[in-house]
Parts: sequence; C-alpha cells; structure tokens
Amino acid sequence: MARPVAGSRGQLPSARSAAQSGAVSRFPIPDRTVQMNAIDLLGLAAGALVLATFYLKTMIPLRVVAIASNVAFASYGILADAMPIVALHVLLLPLNMLRLYQMRVLIARVKRAARGDLSLDMVVPYMNLRTFPAGTRLFSRGDPAEEVFLVMRGRVRIESKGVLVKPGQLVGEMGLFSQGQRRTDSAVCDTEVELASVSEDRIWELFYQNPEFGAYLLRIVMQRVAGSAEMATA
Repeated sequence: MARPVAGSRGQLPSARSAAQSGAVSRFPIPDRTVQMNAIDLLGLAAGALVLATFYLKTMIPLRVVAIASNVAFASYGILADAMPIVALHVLLLPLNMLRLYQMRVLIARVKRAARGDLSLDMVVPYMNLRTFPAGTRLFSRGDPAEEVFLVMRGRVRIESKGVLVKPGQLVGEMGLFSQGQRRTDSAVCDTEVELASVSEDRIWELFYQNPEFGAYLLRIVMQRVAGSAEMATA
C-alpha cells in the first residue's frame, strides 16, 4: 500500500508542472522584445546626436543638435527607468536653450552694429576724457598709433582729406589696421574739442572679446577706406 502512495507522491511534480504550465498558458508573459528594441534605438539616436555636437563647428547648429539630444536622452531615460540620465538632460536642456537665445541676440546686435546702429557706451568706461584748444595737432602722419579718440564735443579735421569728425565719431582708428600701426593721416582740432581716448591694447581687447564692437570698428574702417578711394579717383 506504501508504493502507490509513493507513486502518487512521485507524480506530484508532474501534476504541479502541468498546473504551472496551465497557468502559464492561461496568463502568458508579454513579449517585450519589440519594446526594448525601440528603447535601445532611441538611446542610440540620442548618442548619435551627442556625437554630432562634437563634429559641428558653428554654434547655432551645435546648440540646436544639443537640444535635440537632451530631449532624446531624457525620453530614453524615462523609458529605460534611468533617472540619473533624465536628471542630467533635464538640467542641460534649459541651459542649451539659453545659450541658443543668447547667440541669436548677439548675431542681431552684430548686424545692427554693422549697419551703424551702435552706441559706443561700451567703450566709454575704458576712456580718459581730455580737452584740447582749437588748432591743437592730435597726431601727424607716420606717428605710432597708440590710442583712438572718440569725439565728445567739438570737431576734428583730417588734414589731407579736409573731413570733419563730429561728436560721436572715432578718430585715429585707421592707424590700428595700417602697416606698422602708423598714423595714415594728420588730425587737428578744428574747434575746442573734448575727446575720450582709449589705448591701443584696450581697443584690441574689446575687438576680440566683443563681436558687436569688432563689427562696428571694421565698418568704420571700410567706410574710411572707401571714402579715400573716392577722393583719389575724383
């Protein structure tokens, strides 16, 4: 009588397996292969966007691609339940958007400066105010170009051209771009003049650090060159 009992006990695992298989068949585990592949592809796409940011050389396309990579990586982190990735790119996203906005504002300011719509207030803090009586020679042709002047009051006459430089205009900037950085003309105070002077070193510092001022200065130089060419051909 013991053997049938033992035999029935020996059959219990088979019955349990059958019951488990029946349970599995009634409640099948969903196939997550397609979903995981989609998440992986999203992660690969986000990584490709980050790689593209190292390839790009201009700032606006770089920021646009960086924003796209932040969105892609944040989405990937949410789907993959990787909260550190989500936190990182949620923080980077507004920073990249801010830098993109600042770059667009800077480009607009440089374009405005190239049209001449620029205030030289940015230069004034670096300048020293001086007053000269009428007839004072500011510099002569061939002198070292060691400073640039902004006319605050009065008029300065460029001798060879007879051009009058009025308040709000620069005088002496051409020498910075000439060969040997020498004065290309002579300047004399036509009236009593109040000038704000800035050193050559400070001008170059502003030129390289402030694209808006650099565009304005180049525009002034090109206007002077064009004016000299017109006078030579007249």
